[in-house]
This record gives sequence, C-alpha cells and structure tokens, in this order.
Amino acid sequence: MRKFLAVKVFFWFWLTIVCTLSLLISISFLQPDMLASKDISPPMLKNLFHLQRSLERHVDRMPEKSIAQIISNRRHNKRAKVYLKHIESEKSLVSAEELYAYDLALLNFAINGEPKAINTEKFRAYGPIKMHIRGDEFQLFMIIDNREDDLFLKVRLMPQWLKLSIILFASMLLSYWFARGLLKPIKQLQTAAAKLANGALSTRANVDNKRQDELGQLGKDFDAMASQLEFQVLSQKRLLADISHELRSPLTRLQMATGIAASKASGDLDSYLQRIEKESQLLEHMLSDILQLSKLESGINHFEPHPISVIDLLTPVINDADFESQQLEKTISTNELPDAIIEGDEILLSRAIENIIRNALKYAKNQVTVTSLIAQQALVLTVSDDGPGVSDDMLDKLCIPFYRASQSRTPDNNKAGGFGLGLAIAQHAIKVHHGHIEFNNRQGLCVTLTIPLQQP
Repeated sequence: MRKFLAVKVFFWFWLTIVCTLSLLISISFLQPDMLASKDISPPMLKNLFHLQRSLERHVDRMPEKSIAQIISNRRHNKRAKVYLKHIESEKSLVSAEELYAYDLALLNFAINGEPKAINTEKFRAYGPIKMHIRGDEFQLFMIIDNREDDLFLKVRLMPQWLKLSIILFASMLLSYWFARGLLKPIKQLQTAAAKLANGALSTRANVDNKRQDELGQLGKDFDAMASQLEFQVLSQKRLLADISHELRSPLTRLQMATGIAASKASGDLDSYLQRIEKESQLLEHMLSDILQLSKLESGINHFEPHPISVIDLLTPVINDADFESQQLEKTISTNELPDAIIEGDEILLSRAIENIIRNALKYAKNQVTVTSLIAQQALVLTVSDDGPGVSDDMLDKLCIPFYRASQSRTPDNNKAGGFGLGLAIAQHAIKVHHGHIEFNNRQGLCVTLTIPLQQP
C-alpha cells in the first residue's frame, strides 16, 4: 500500500497524542503519593455535618463504650469510614482497620481549615470538622474508598504545571521530529534547485529512495528533470563546439582561396575580395570565441595557476584600451594600480578584462572609467561607461552567448560589432579563478570583477 503524505501527517499527529499520554502515565508512576483538593459540594457537606451529629448522639447515649467502639459499630452508611484526627497522633481513631493501610498523613495540611473534598490515589476524604468528644478535640474526616482506576487517577492527580510541561515537551519533541522528516526533502529540493539555477547542471536532489510519498516522488521527478536538462544543454554545447570546430577547415580553405584570387584579381573584383576576406576573418574570430567558451564551460581549458602581479596584468590591457579609445575619440580614465599578487592564468585573465573594457568602449558616449582596488583579500576591478546602460531585468542575461540586451546596446552597422560572446567568456574565465562578475546600472553599465588574491 502506498504511503501518501496525508496518511503520514495523520499518523504523526495521532502518534504525538498517544506518546504524550503514555509519557504522562509513565511519569505518574514515578511520582510519590499525591492528592488534589477542591471545595466540597453542598450535598457532601450536608452529609459530613450529619455524620458529626450522629457521632455526637451515639457518644452521649453510650457513655459505657469507648469512642473507638462507637465509630467501629456504626451500621448506617457503611461505605463511608470515619477518621478522627487528634493533635497527638497516637490518640487518632479510625472506624476500620483497613484505613491504617492508607497514608492518612496526607490530610495533615487540611487540619483546622475549611472542609474540603480531598482526592488521593487510594481514598477520598471530606473534612475536617472540629469535634469535642469527652474532653478531647478531634478533626472529623469522612473517608471513602477511591474506586477509580489507579492508572488514570495518577495522571489526574499530577500537578497542573507538571502535566502541562510534559505535554509541551512531548508535543514539541515529536513535532520537531515530524517537521524535520517532512522538511528535509523540501530543503534538499530547494538547495538543488538553487544550484541548478546557478548553472550546476550535475546537481541532484538525492531524496531518500525509500520514501514512497509525494515528496519522494517529487524528488525523483526533479532528478529526472535535472538529468534531462543537463543532457539537453550539454548536447547543445557539444553540437555548437563540434560545428565550430568543423567549420574552421572550410573557412581556412576559403581564406586561402580568397588570398590566391586576390593576388590575380584586379579592378572591381578586388574590393569584393577584400570584403570576403574581412567577413571570413570576422567568422574566424567568432569561431575562436565559441571554441574558447566551450572549453571554459566544459572545464577542458586546464591551466597551471601561477603568481601574477596586478600591475603587470592590467598595464598592457589598459594601454591597449587607451590606444583604441583615441581612435574612437573617447577617453579612458584609471586610478593608481594596486601593488598586489593574484594567482591564475595571465592570458585568460587578460582576455577577460580586455573583453569587458572593449565592450565598455563600444557603448560609451565619451568616457570609460576603470577603477581597481584591494578589498577583503581580493582584487576589485570596476569598469563603467557613460552609455545608455541596460534595463534592470536584463542585467543577469548579459553573459548569455549571442544575447543582445537592446537595440541601444547594439553597435551600428558601420561599426565593428561583436557576437555577445565576450562577456560570456569573461564570466567563465573569472569563475575558473574563483571570482565573480556583477552588472549594475549607474550612469551607464557598470561591471565589477572580484578576483581573490594569492593566499600567503
């Protein structure tokens, strides 16, 4: 029979109640003799006063008999027994020998008080009432055997604070146990979904295979979905990389044929051949970027990290960017480069930073600002432009290959444009160096790179 979640919820609530009651009963057996008192009911108070008057009449009528004989020989109301409590315990009297088996000392708290109904585990007592008999003062109690079940009587006689504490403890413990078992697979699914959303396609929820309820089935469905998603994405990336790789051979032959034709052509054909050569070079650059991105995404692009000076890394990149900015009639400003050491691949990091700065130059109106500083044991490099920026809902999509945020961020046809691969390559290059990249809008688009420093 399949165990549905609703059945489990019902079972756990039922188990909580049963265990709480069992714990109450178990603890009640560990308690010493207990009693509970309450106001006496009017009928029982009337019976108690009737017993008092009856005893007084019998004592007056039978002076030859002792008080013990009189209370022992009472014929009416045989169920009720008499206990005459004296200030001196050896002078106390009972109407039946079995009363000596009871712990009558439990009634001492009521001496000289108002009549009460006192309930103990073995008997119920009503009293006391003061009586003066033959020169002695007694406290009269009427004793009735307690015929209630001892098991539940012990629970009922427990102090209220103790019963409440046991109920709260047992219910909290079992509820926590139940909630933990219920929420554990949900937490696993939540964590796996977050990792999957961040690009970790190999993530699985790994919910316990023994679970046969809805949460167990949900975990299995999630893992199946993640496996299918990973297969589709990896197949797409592999296909793109394979196509790019296969295109390089005919592209190389095309470039060679174009070069040979250009050496023999003249007149109007020369301009067309130059256009073909330019487009083939552009295609070669795009295929190179696709292959580079594919290697970064698949982890094939292994490198041996080595110490890199931040100044040596950024100086040539900024100098090249400054030269390009002059050709575009734009300016690039920087602060003093920090003297620090990071660890990684210099070529890979240089290309990532170069892609970001060139992207900023492409869309800037007049100026690009590059700021570098050391914060929290990391190099923080900020590249911002004064261009149109992008909408906030598009910021997390800028590193998607071939993605263009809007027409305002698309270069004019007369300008050399990219393919939406530069930022994607930069993101993966920074990621393999255990850093991260962030995008936000200020005056224009602002890109922030964070790369950990070399650990001492």
